[in-house]
Amino acid sequence: MSKTVEELTEKLKTNERDPELLKELGNAYFRAGNYEKAEEAYKKSINIDPTFYKALYNLGNAYYRMEFFDKAIAAWQQAIKYKPDFDHAYFNLGYHYFQTGFMREAISMLKNAAQLNPALPDTHHYLGLAYYQTSQFENAISEFKLAIQYDPEDPDYHYNLANTSYDMGDFETAAAEWELTLKYRPDDSKARNNYADALLQLEQYDKALEEINKVLKADKDYPPALCTRGEILEKLGEKDKSQEAFKYLLKVIEDKPAWDLLKKYLKGKVKP
Repeated sequence: MSKTVEELTEKLKTNERDPELLKELGNAYFRAGNYEKAEEAYKKSINIDPTFYKALYNLGNAYYRMEFFDKAIAAWQQAIKYKPDFDHAYFNLGYHYFQTGFMREAISMLKNAAQLNPALPDTHHYLGLAYYQTSQFENAISEFKLAIQYDPEDPDYHYNLANTSYDMGDFETAAAEWELTLKYRPDDSKARNNYADALLQLEQYDKALEEINKVLKADKDYPPALCTRGEILEKLGEKDKSQEAFKYLLKVIEDKPAWDLLKKYLKGKVKP
């Protein structure tokens, strides 16, 4: 059971130079959201034992929460210096680099984390995302599959495996993985739209229409679903209904610059 700030402060009265107790005090402050006090406790711990990698790692986490990212990176790197097999520190570095768009660095750090602790699904997931961002789709698929192996019920892992498979033209896998995404997250309109799109590519038009109608029942003006519905109706030979769907979609997105690419696409679909 985690000790409270009060309990740890009391213990430190008789052993004020115990780096482990100071680290635990920092953790208590961290859990309470008091990152400045957590930083202070971790620094006291490190001053007593500069090689104490756990305190260095946690100091990095406190800095990260306070958005002192350069300090966080330096603390995690110091933790790795004293514990070269510290997979959590490698993961945090990789996650930070991924979030800030440094994909080469993200891949390097996440690969280290995965080699040190292969059973952490999130490591494989973010490594897969970094590979995807650098168009290394086969590597991305391998990592997403590993993430699913260690945690089969996380919808994000299935979603991103589906997304990558679709981009590689593997519509069967994409459909199967988006279906699994919906098993664990049934209200995900984006996943259901994509599932219908994959079914469309597989020429399963009736099933695709059934799925897309579920999306539009929840949100009748969801642009991707309206577009997919129009395309399905077109394939089913329902030309008039397809044109109605595309024209209605144009009205929905008429004053929305975020959908300019879709407007351009629709101009080639809508007949005067």
